[in-house]
Amino acid sequence: MSEYSIRVAGSISNVDRASWNSCPAAACPFLSWEFFASLEASGAVSEAAGWIPAHAELSRDGKVEAYLPLFVLLGSAGSFVWDDGMEAAARSVRLRWYPKLAGAVPFTPAPVWRPLVLPGVDERPVFAASAEAVATLARDGGFSGAHFHWVDPVFAQAMVAFGGREEAGKHGLWLEWKRQAYRWTNSGYGTFDDFTGSFSKNMRRNVARDRADVERAGIAVRMVRGDEAGHRMWRLMADWDERTNDKFGPWAARFLPPRFFELAPEYLGSAVRFSAAYERGSADPLALAMLFRGPDTIWGRYWGSARDLPGLHFETCYYAPIDYAIREGLAGFDPGMGSHHKARRGFRSILASSFHRVFDRRLARPFADALAEASAGEVAFARELDADLPFRRDPPVGRASIGSGPHDPRRTS
Repeated sequence: MSEYSIRVAGSISNVDRASWNSCPAAACPFLSWEFFASLEASGAVSEAAGWIPAHAELSRDGKVEAYLPLFVLLGSAGSFVWDDGMEAAARSVRLRWYPKLAGAVPFTPAPVWRPLVLPGVDERPVFAASAEAVATLARDGGFSGAHFHWVDPVFAQAMVAFGGREEAGKHGLWLEWKRQAYRWTNSGYGTFDDFTGSFSKNMRRNVARDRADVERAGIAVRMVRGDEAGHRMWRLMADWDERTNDKFGPWAARFLPPRFFELAPEYLGSAVRFSAAYERGSADPLALAMLFRGPDTIWGRYWGSARDLPGLHFETCYYAPIDYAIREGLAGFDPGMGSHHKARRGFRSILASSFHRVFDRRLARPFADALAEASAGEVAFARELDADLPFRRDPPVGRASIGSGPHDPRRTS
C-alpha cells in the first residue's frame, strides 16, 4: 500500500475529462464524467442536497492509475442505503454517524460503483489499494467509517476476497450488505415472442393482454435517442417525473431538479434512450420512460405519463425496453427498484452488495449484527420473488451480485 497515494479533487470539474473517460468502466453511463458533471451543474449534488463531491485520484509512484467517485453524504436520502438508525446508535455513545464518506453513484440503486482503472493497469492491486486508501481517508477525516454503495459485481468479488480478513486492513473488517434487485437477462432471444414463449401459458396470456390494452387504445411505443429527442421531450420527462413522484408522498424520489433535465441533452443525450408512447396521430408522447444505455446493458430509471391507462406503464417501462434490448443484442436490462410485479414479467432477483467499514467498535458490532439480519432477509425475499417467475422451466442461475430493498416503497420506476 505504501507506493499508492490518494488525492481528493472534489468537484468532477477538477478531474481531466478525457483521462477519466478513457477508463473502460466509464463506458457505464452512471460512471461517466458527463453524468457526474450534469449532477453538479444542475445542483442535484451539493452541500444543500446532502451530497458533497469528493472525487479522488489514486496514484502509484506519482502516476494516476484510477479515479474514485466519492461523496461526503450528510444523510441517506438518494443513496438507497437506509442506515439512518445508526445515527441514533452513534448518539447514544456520543459519536456521529453522519457525515460519512462513500463511494456511490447518486440516486442510482444499480450495482455499478467501482474504481475506474486506467487502461493497461492491473485492476486487482488497484481494487485493494482503493479500499484501503478510502478507509484511511475517512479515518483521517474524522468520519465514522468508509462505505461503498451498490458496487459492481467484479469489485464485489474482489472485496469479498480480501475484505473479510483482519490482516487486509489496519482499520478493521469490511462488512457486506446484500440487497435484492431485479434484472432481465437476454438468453439469446430472437424476438419478444421468443422471450414470452418461455413463459407458462397463463403468464404468456397476461402479457399479451397488457400489450393488447395498449394497442386497442391506439398507442405505439418507439425508442428515441436522447440527443435526437428535442427539448420538449426532455421538459415533458421532467414534468411527468414530478407527477409520478406526487403519487408517493413522503416516499417520493425527488432528487433531480428541473435544471437537470435542461442540461442533460448536452451532457447525456447520447447515453439516454426514451421509451416514448404515442397515441395515433399525436406529435407529442403520452408517456415516457427514461433509460440509460451502456455497451451491453440498459437501465430504466425515470417514468411518467400525461394520464394513466391500462397496460401503459408495463408497455413503456418493461416490454418495449425488453423488445429493444433483444433487437439490439444487449445482454441485460435493469428496470429499477421496487414493484413485485416485475418478477411475474420475467425479471429475476439478484443480490447486490454494499461494503462498510466502521471504525469504532461500539458502532461496528451492532452494525455488523444488523447487516447480517438484513442481508438474510433480502436473500429470503429474493427467493420468494423468484417463486413468481413466469418461466415454464427455470434455467440455472449463476452467482448473483446486485441489490437493495425493493419491498421498500422508495423506488425509481
